[in-house]
Amino acid sequence: MIAQQIRKFDMLRRVQQFMDAFAAELTVVNATAARKELDQLVKNMGTNESTQALSTLTAKGQTAAQAALRHDLVEEHMRPVATIAAAHLRTVPNFKAFQLPRRDVKVAVLVQDATAMAEAARPYHQVFVENGRPQDFADALVAAAGAVRASIDARAQSIGSKAGARDGLKATATRAIAVVRLLDAQVKRALVDDPKALAAWKSAKRIGKGKVVPIEATIPTPTATSATTTPPAATGTEAKAA
Repeated sequence: MIAQQIRKFDMLRRVQQFMDAFAAELTVVNATAARKELDQLVKNMGTNESTQALSTLTAKGQTAAQAALRHDLVEEHMRPVATIAAAHLRTVPNFKAFQLPRRDVKVAVLVQDATAMAEAARPYHQVFVENGRPQDFADALVAAAGAVRASIDARAQSIGSKAGARDGLKATATRAIAVVRLLDAQVKRALVDDPKALAAWKSAKRIGKGKVVPIEATIPTPTATSATTTPPAATGTEAKAA
């Protein structure tokens, strides 16, 4: 999640917690469609946040796995075939298929080259076996190339999931602003005679720029006489935050 999305997510949770803390005063508001949508938005953002984080870790893991699989494909399978072919098959028409690709070749191209090398080697199976390759060397080469291909696909899937979660977070964050505006008018009407609670509400729905203060530390405990309580003078820090 980018910083602004994190702040919006934190704001939504603070608003949600505030409305739960003042459930008695906000009975009507908590029964509205806007409140139900707020809860769903918080749930959706949490799901997308988890998906994005997991997809990022998975993609990084697949990148590392892909590097190891690529090394195995080239060094354990392709290089021995290329070495034997260079010594014994230089005159065959498809000798080029036995040459190793450049080190900087794209991994998808490497998979294609490895598969082509295995197929080119099959007609000369005995030559390779007599020079140290196992009986199933061509199939093993294809399997190693397939493992690299599977890693490419898995990484792409993780990147796709990450992108989907990112778009979901963006859409949810945008909708969240509209929902909180709806709730704002309702909450202000319900708490019109409780300036202390209104001050806490203003803090809860604020999207800050720095570290978010837990809502539990800012919400006053609802009391029967809170409507006549005068809010304490704001400190310099609180005034600046407001």
